[in-house]
Amino acid sequence: MKRLCVLFLLTAAACTQTPPPEFAWDKAASFENLKTFAWFDGEGFQYPRGGSIVDGRFVDENVRRNVEEELARKGYRKDESGSPDFFVTYHTGSAGVTDRDVYGSYSWWSPVIYVGSAYERHGTLVLDVRDRSHKLIWRGAITRTSGQNPKEVGEAIHEAAADLLQKFPPSPQAQ
Repeated sequence: MKRLCVLFLLTAAACTQTPPPEFAWDKAASFENLKTFAWFDGEGFQYPRGGSIVDGRFVDENVRRNVEEELARKGYRKDESGSPDFFVTYHTGSAGVTDRDVYGSYSWWSPVIYVGSAYERHGTLVLDVRDRSHKLIWRGAITRTSGQNPKEVGEAIHEAAADLLQKFPPSPQAQ
């Protein structure tokens, strides 16, 4: 029984780990003189679809507000004049994930088997940073549980933006 409890705890801990954010950037790009930014809604930008909990406008407003706040916290200013140092754009995606845990006694002489399942909606946020010529120079992607109500979805977007932008700009040692 003690082994079963330890096995269950290890399995539960392994299932609750979330994947780390992923980052990629152009090693030849210079991030040193970047001070102002603007949103780039050019070709390829798709307005978020939203879902059953929130609509696309809610997602768009939350992503833009949180990204702007994080960039401002890092000292970047939003440029309304039309000639920023870099552009920011984003992409979102969502997927439902069903997780099923089966544990207990598995032999034919023991009928005790416990089955549990959970359904979670995961959301992906991808942030792109482009230079003045709109060339992609930095990308961050993160997938997290998106929540079950608008407040939780908003908090998930806030945390995702903060997690992604903590690695922007890339450190000179990483380049």
